[in-house]
Amino acid sequence: MKVECIHFDLDSVLYIPSSFLENTLTLSVKVMIENGLRADFSEALAKLKEIRETDSNASDHFDRLCHYFNGCFDPIVIASGVEKYWDCKSGNMMAAPHAHYVLGHLAQNCPLSIISNGRPVKQAAKLVRLGLAHFFTHYDPRKGVYERFFYATDDPALVKPNPFLWEKAREEINFSFDQAIMVGDRYWADMLGARRLGMMTVKISQGEHRHESIPEAYEKNIDNASISGLTGSREEILAAMQPDYIINSLDELPAIVRSIEGE
Repeated sequence: MKVECIHFDLDSVLYIPSSFLENTLTLSVKVMIENGLRADFSEALAKLKEIRETDSNASDHFDRLCHYFNGCFDPIVIASGVEKYWDCKSGNMMAAPHAHYVLGHLAQNCPLSIISNGRPVKQAAKLVRLGLAHFFTHYDPRKGVYERFFYATDDPALVKPNPFLWEKAREEINFSFDQAIMVGDRYWADMLGARRLGMMTVKISQGEHRHESIPEAYEKNIDNASISGLTGSREEILAAMQPDYIINSLDELPAIVRSIEGE
């Protein structure tokens, strides 16, 4: 068979955020305190981490931290944290090992797309800072325009494993689900969502979810299943979370694609 499209999650797949995050958050909190955040450092850092746990890709982490301790949204305090965060991040962000080589190789044979949970502009900024955006840009000579195969949402009702992003991609990219691959790091969002649409799945074991088991992912997320429109027994959902392939590094992916295509 011919693989018609390969979809990639972003965080912990093409980019591993945890390697420098602790230092970035520490410096951001210190600068906020210097500019008027009325909090003890250790207490403020703990609160910021707590806020991030609810949604690491939300855009209002520093707003909420400032409001919690100061009782208001102080633009100077918030901006100081945001700017320090991006100063640190832009100087330290690196693509996952082998990302540039693997994407460059795969893009010669089929379209590549990003399928990501998170605020679209924030996720797109990561892709740009990592120097990976061009791999997900396609020139259509019939229309005379460049198309961006980038799909992201932070709407709780539409995030993966909801099929919304994949279906949106299919409207713009000429592929069939049964001839597409999803590469992700999460059993619930990536493997479950893609397999229920008939896609082949590749689980990459890197990033913060690399040690999570399928039963753990199920228990952590099953209370939100109705939001994504998921139905079925526990056994059926657990089976649907099982990936077709598991890899430890992106450089293993081209060989899997060749195997799927029968080479």
